[in-house]
Amino acid sequence: MRDKGSAIYQLFLLILSVYVLIVVFVESFLVSDPEVSEVLQRIDFFVCLVFLGDFFVNLYAAKSKLSYLKWGWIDLLSSIPLVDPLRWGRLARIVRILRFFRTIKSMKLIISSIHESKFKSLTLVVLLVTFVTYTACASLILEFEKGYASGISTANEALWWAFLNIMNAKVSITQAQSFGGTVATIVLNKIGLVLFAYFNAIIIAWLVQKRVSVKQKDDLNSCSS
Repeated sequence: MRDKGSAIYQLFLLILSVYVLIVVFVESFLVSDPEVSEVLQRIDFFVCLVFLGDFFVNLYAAKSKLSYLKWGWIDLLSSIPLVDPLRWGRLARIVRILRFFRTIKSMKLIISSIHESKFKSLTLVVLLVTFVTYTACASLILEFEKGYASGISTANEALWWAFLNIMNAKVSITQAQSFGGTVATIVLNKIGLVLFAYFNAIIIAWLVQKRVSVKQKDDLNSCSS
């Protein structure tokens, strides 16, 4: 039977693949501002690094390298960044999505995987929501702040602004002046709080579990002595 955690991870990669294809489509056909295009290209580049890491992990774990490469070359090809001479590599990402659908054949398997691995599912959802929110706000802020003297006019400034807001940094942060920018700021702040709360909960749960295991070990030692 297919590993539950693997099914969840494959679903995560599937959603990430669809999202970055939307990013590529928007960058190619809807965006005229070079700075916004730069932000979207950096998003694509980061996702390509994730896919490239996934390819090498799968290649290393495969019992037969040649058998994996029968389909794995698609994973490698889909890891090509959004560079003009290599845009044809986006076709491989579409094939990769189809391959994911082939891998995750049963919706019943997906649902059972989510129910049986709630911690993994929730972790991947939190990471995915954080990434999508960060990248979307970093792209939109450049459009929102046009015509305002907020100091957010380049890809670097937009990405840094979004990062500081999601980290809830209040010192030396450039403030958005448009209504859309203010809304994006609030959204990033709230997502950042959720992110920190979630990982704090993980740490606390781990510490409690360690304490319980130590106490149980001490109780067993006391009983044996």
